[in-house]
Amino acid sequence: MPGYKGHLAGGCVAYVLMLGLLYGLSSDILVKNSFSSLVALRWFICVLAGSLFPDIDVKSKGQKYFYWVILGFFLLLIMQRKFKLLAVSSIVSVFPMLVRHRGIFHKTWFVILAPLGLWALIGAYAPQYANAFFLDVLFFIVGALSHLWLDLGLKRMLRI
Repeated sequence: MPGYKGHLAGGCVAYVLMLGLLYGLSSDILVKNSFSSLVALRWFICVLAGSLFPDIDVKSKGQKYFYWVILGFFLLLIMQRKFKLLAVSSIVSVFPMLVRHRGIFHKTWFVILAPLGLWALIGAYAPQYANAFFLDVLFFIVGALSHLWLDLGLKRMLRI
C-alpha cells in the first residue's frame, strides 16, 4: 500500500508504458492529436491525476488537489454565470466524502466508467473537444488503474 509518492511513481511508469503502446500501435494517433510537448505534458498531468484519483475518498494529497481543481472550476462557472452547472457540480463534488475508503473509488469498473461518462458528457455538449479529450481520459484511466494495481500489492498480484 504505497503512499501518494508511490502512486505518482506508478503513474509515471504507466505514462511511459502508455506512450510506448500508443507509439507502437499507430503513430497516426500521435500525429492526429498534433503530438507536441504540450500534449505530452497534458497527458502526463492526466495520468498523474488518475494515479491519485482513487484516494479522493480519504484525506490525502489526491483529495487536496481534487478540491483545489474543483474550486477553480467553481470560480470559472461563477464568472460565466452557469449556476445550474455549478449546483449540479457542487452536489457531485460532495460524493467522495460520503463513501467509505476503498469503496466505489477503488472499483475497476468505476475508474473506467466515470471518466468515460465525463467524456460522453463533454462530447454531447462540446463535440469539438471530444476527440482531443478522449486520449486525456484514456491516460487518466491508465493512471487510476495503476493506483488500483499498486494497492493490490505485489504478493496478491503474483497469486492471481
